[in-house]
Amino acid sequence: MIWSLIVSQFEYVAVLVSIIVGLALTQILRGVGRMVTTKDGPRAYWVHLVWTFYLFLLIVMFWWWEFRLGTVEWSLGLYIVVILYATLLFFVSLVIQPSDTHKITNFKDYFYSNRRWIFGLLIAIWLWDFVDTYSKGADHFASLSTEYMVYNASQIVGCVIGIKTANERYHEIFSVIFVIYFVTWMYRTFFVMS
Repeated sequence: MIWSLIVSQFEYVAVLVSIIVGLALTQILRGVGRMVTTKDGPRAYWVHLVWTFYLFLLIVMFWWWEFRLGTVEWSLGLYIVVILYATLLFFVSLVIQPSDTHKITNFKDYFYSNRRWIFGLLIAIWLWDFVDTYSKGADHFASLSTEYMVYNASQIVGCVIGIKTANERYHEIFSVIFVIYFVTWMYRTFFVMS
């Protein structure tokens, strides 16, 4: 077939995922750029910036991980699972770095008033990660270490608490521990592309 000579199945299905992930990353970068370049814009809040950094890393990690799907047998079901994952990343990027900041006076108030959406979407991402991982096969799911299960479960629990409390100390500690662990986990898990 001529189409198979032009583009592989993986390249074909990865196009839409890449566009959605690119839009999510653009939203994050545009938001940070706006924070840096707008003198009269909303005041930054370091906890919000930590979560913005985390989301940037999560989006980049997702794209890096996608490279591994070049060897997977694709189906419509798997394609939908991956598209929905990318879409959740896009939605949380819209909430963490909104396009319209004219009515926002500072990102501290914005963060706490939108924490339910931010953490709710992060919970959806980590629950969906279980679906995504299992969609690649029961053997693949079973091959993952206990750390995968504990890590995802702890993220979900931490986000549930983040939804329920506006305690600044909790959010400060949670954001820092969460990002430090994520960076070390990302390094240990995804440092090499093979």
